[in-house]
Amino acid sequence: MQISLTFDRGACIGRDMVTATPLISVIVPVYNSGAYLRVCLDSLVAQDAESIEFVCIDDGSTDGSPAELDAQAAADSRFRVIHQENGGYGKAMNVGLAAARGAYIGIVEPDDWVEPDMFSTLQRLLEGANADIAKVGYTEESEKKTKIECKYAPYAEGTVLPPVELPEVLERGISIWCGLYRRDLLERHAIRFSETPRASFQDLGFGMRTWAYARSIVVSPRTMYHYRVDNPNSSERRKEEGAWAIMRELELQQDLFDAIPSEDRLRRSLLLRRAFHSFLYNYRWRLFDTLRKFLPKFAILLRKLCPFSDLLPEAFSNNEWHDLQLLYSYPLMYPAKRRCGVTFLQKLFFIRREGGKVVLRFRRKRLALRRN
Repeated sequence: MQISLTFDRGACIGRDMVTATPLISVIVPVYNSGAYLRVCLDSLVAQDAESIEFVCIDDGSTDGSPAELDAQAAADSRFRVIHQENGGYGKAMNVGLAAARGAYIGIVEPDDWVEPDMFSTLQRLLEGANADIAKVGYTEESEKKTKIECKYAPYAEGTVLPPVELPEVLERGISIWCGLYRRDLLERHAIRFSETPRASFQDLGFGMRTWAYARSIVVSPRTMYHYRVDNPNSSERRKEEGAWAIMRELELQQDLFDAIPSEDRLRRSLLLRRAFHSFLYNYRWRLFDTLRKFLPKFAILLRKLCPFSDLLPEAFSNNEWHDLQLLYSYPLMYPAKRRCGVTFLQKLFFIRREGGKVVLRFRRKRLALRRN
């Protein structure tokens, strides 16, 4: 796929930018971003927001990324570069948050790019609604196709809702980078990223926490962020740990669930649903040999995060509710009796890997679980 960009770099390079404290700080965590970084930086140069800075964290890159960042900062004073030893995505983001000066915080991944008016639009939405978070849609970009992913298509521009009426923010990819956050929200609730190694789902905790603590969220149906899905070096392509990494990140969210009153069943249920969806997405990755070890541990985690009695059935689909009962009470039965994400073949056969081969065995009967 050839990407055609119309960003006007020359209009910004070398100009004397305003030195006052910026309203918007955009954090860009960079690690060996290679050829993709230039496209990202050009899209940031083209931003039309009047008061903005770009805080670029070079997380110990060993390619040409550090020199590229330094050259950009020398040409455009809106760019600030921090070089550090490699510490992983979470640590890089926390360094960026600590260095950011703006009242509003944005995030751009170094292999993605954004529309020229994305941050001015988000700022306008945030200030007009006096909300804690502003969100727009995004497109998935690859060499083969472009796919629009706008969770907020049903909503009019500037729709403001409390988080519990916007579960879409938590659904599918949590997409923390297509939003703008009030710095006060992050500071008031000490919201930071988990500093676990590498880039391993640290965005999940940040997304859950900002959603849980926000007073209101304003959305737009516009798609303004371009999310690259075919970078072979991105964390999305590294599935060695899969569901185990998700479980470690969810374990670090225990204090979030504990902070939400047990009577706030809807908020707790929607957060638990997010945890369940993250498990579903990563369930199939490299769990063949460790599945029987993983499932009981995940069941223990679910019970710790939120007792089953605190969940609202109405927050889940029938299949989700069925599968959650399995995970909470009969985790080892989950592979055979689950309903979510089951293909037609999986309804007829047990699918197992035995001796390096995939083996199909006929199912005999189904387990019927009813809502309590």
